[in-house]
Amino acid sequence: MRGALLRPLVIGQGALLHAGGKIYHTSRVVAIHDQSDDMVRFETLNSNYCLSMAPFPLAACNPLPMVSLAACA
Repeated sequence: MRGALLRPLVIGQGALLHAGGKIYHTSRVVAIHDQSDDMVRFETLNSNYCLSMAPFPLAACNPLPMVSLAACA
């Protein structure tokens, strides 16, 4: 699946992702198997996902702290 994470993956919480023009909310994440600059593989209670985030970087998985963003005023 090609898309973007809309919030960081957290084990025990559902993933929120945007793919194919739709927003998906998955069942709870039980494992994160692999992460790279442009791809993440994770498992939920119901499914296994392989999300290609190109051209979106892995920064979607690990956003910058709000303190750094607030300093850009």
